[in-house]
Amino acid sequence: MEYVARDELERRWARVRRFMDCDSLIILQNVDVYYLTGTVQTGVLWFPREGEPLFAVRKSYERAKVESAIKNIVPLKTYSELPGLIPNPGDTVGFELDVLPVATYQQVTKYFQKSKIVDGSGAVRNARAVKTAYEIECIRQAAYQLDKMFLDIPSQLREGLAEFELAARIEYVMRMAGHQGMIRVRRFNMEMHYGAVSFGETASYPHAFDGPVGVRGLYPAVPAMGSRRILRRGEPAMIDVCGGYAGYIADGSRTYSIGPVSTQMRDTHQYILELNNWIEEQLRPGKIPSQIYASILERVSKTSFSSHFMGAGENQVRFVAHSVGLELDEIPVIAPRFDTPLEPGVVLAVEPKVFYPGLGGVGTENTYVVTEGGCERLTVSPQEIYTV
Repeated sequence: MEYVARDELERRWARVRRFMDCDSLIILQNVDVYYLTGTVQTGVLWFPREGEPLFAVRKSYERAKVESAIKNIVPLKTYSELPGLIPNPGDTVGFELDVLPVATYQQVTKYFQKSKIVDGSGAVRNARAVKTAYEIECIRQAAYQLDKMFLDIPSQLREGLAEFELAARIEYVMRMAGHQGMIRVRRFNMEMHYGAVSFGETASYPHAFDGPVGVRGLYPAVPAMGSRRILRRGEPAMIDVCGGYAGYIADGSRTYSIGPVSTQMRDTHQYILELNNWIEEQLRPGKIPSQIYASILERVSKTSFSSHFMGAGENQVRFVAHSVGLELDEIPVIAPRFDTPLEPGVVLAVEPKVFYPGLGGVGTENTYVVTEGGCERLTVSPQEIYTV
């Protein structure tokens, strides 16, 4: 098992401290704990503006000592021990107010009454927006899982195949390629398994997830991956799935069919590929995400399908790309109000797609890393409609 090296953690610590506007952070959420410690154990991480962090672990202390390169790891039985472990937290202490449950917030903050409590979530999220070389390599491995799966799908397609059957094959192929088996999402109540397997009109089926691809699922309680809907000749099958390696995510989508799709679908997909090529050219240091988004909408507004771009009806979303890393919904986003220029190391999942109600969707999605001279596409499998 590979562990996060000490020098890698120190690079992350330095970046978080660049964004801190408080004396210290109290980190409790699993993903942020992992980012700063290299282990996902339950406890309280005290992260000061200077010096060595302290990780007080409730469970598992023994595993944390094995997996984390932090020097100060101590056992924690109850939160009441925190004042003794952290006698001088500072005048201002930041908490992850974007994700912390109210009950946990109340349980922990009562032991920091002498400090002003502020929102410290931005420091970690902004730091995580730019990936290290180690993180990019992990995402590259997750993208490899996607490409392996995308290239396997044509051999599995047949008329009468159910969405959930193909979903099972997708999970098998990706797990055998090293998929971690879960995808983490930061936003409250947004859940993700692997992604969406959507045949025909299913790709336009209404759903609550903040993404453009519709999905039914087997049950209303778990609207994920695939339903019993079967594949028919001449209709598009959209596969939008996440790879996962060592905690890190790559996101990708490809379109398939048995026999040729309609001229409308074919021409729309071709336009989307051309648009995607143009978007690739914009992914370079200094470019402003909100301006890229506005330019994309201006281009699409001249087409006959602009009202179906990035989702049908209620499914339409106000972004074209989102960042991925340890979570699916990282920043920056190619969307309004994201005005900080792109930097080398930003990783974006770009997903221009069009959805026709009652018919289905076409399009593509790829994971890119912004480089010094432009961008690199990490999901390298062909993007044309795979026709069997």
